[in-house]
Amino acid sequence: MSQFGDNLQYYRKRDGLTQEALAEKLDVSRQTVSKWESGAAFAEMEKILQICELFDCDLDTLLRQSADENDIQDDVCHRAQMQSYRTGITAAIVCCILACAVRELIVGLWLSDVIANGCFGVMAIIGVLLFIVKGMQQHHYRKVHPVIQDFYTEKEKEAFAQRFPVRIATGVGTILVGGVVFVLLAEGLPKGTGPNEDFYYGLLILSAAIGVGVLVYNGLKKDEYNVVGYNRANEVAGYNRSNEEPEETDEDEGGDFDKWSEVIMLSAGILYILLGFAFGLWHIAWIVVPIGFMACEIAETIQRDPKEPSTKNKSAH
Repeated sequence: MSQFGDNLQYYRKRDGLTQEALAEKLDVSRQTVSKWESGAAFAEMEKILQICELFDCDLDTLLRQSADENDIQDDVCHRAQMQSYRTGITAAIVCCILACAVRELIVGLWLSDVIANGCFGVMAIIGVLLFIVKGMQQHHYRKVHPVIQDFYTEKEKEAFAQRFPVRIATGVGTILVGGVVFVLLAEGLPKGTGPNEDFYYGLLILSAAIGVGVLVYNGLKKDEYNVVGYNRANEVAGYNRSNEEPEETDEDEGGDFDKWSEVIMLSAGILYILLGFAFGLWHIAWIVVPIGFMACEIAETIQRDPKEPSTKNKSAH
């Protein structure tokens, strides 16, 4: 059997196609497909290009390389990239929030403002740099790998789907508990010779940082399983069309996300005003605004359906 035949058989079985089904898609007979796979015949260039488009592979891989080994390498590479991006973005967001928490904690312990502002600046810079580095790395990866196969098994997706609500509830609960305890009870916590009220505001922000970190990390993990969305986003962005400008699209894919964003940002605005007027926390209440933006990103991730049919499957019908 030729390399082309081996790869054709691998791709066909990987996508769950029979020889008859593949023959129908390529407008050839089943016997022709059988001859290609056995090496008894070789496909014409027109059919080879059709096969490349059908299985989202390049010509060199189909004719010269081992398709199954390439898929294994792509699987490992993709998982590693998504893990790096997820960890880096989570760390960047948490670092930016922690910068505020650390400043308040230091001020609350009656230490120098210079130390507090210095720590704030360093941590904020680290967070911003992480955003830049991980964002650029992800942009490059998506350009190099605009289309990927769904490496994730149904068992793997189902296991995460069972854990996901618990993790989201943990993150939200952490933020809410921190807010209730340290905002409503701030005036009753011990002061005097010990830490001042800024220290407790720092603890409030610290709890928010932990909760947001849990939400962001698991939101991005859920997004990782949405391979259809990954491929579609790259297609819309023009990553899989060389030397072409991204096409304009009139299709509104925002839908529920737009509504969630409005609700979240409106809630953040109300909370900001409430904290300011009711508790006099103007100097720290601004933190709810960036948290609101992060929550919008989480809402966008949650509202996606990773099991929706792929564009390829839709076109086949």
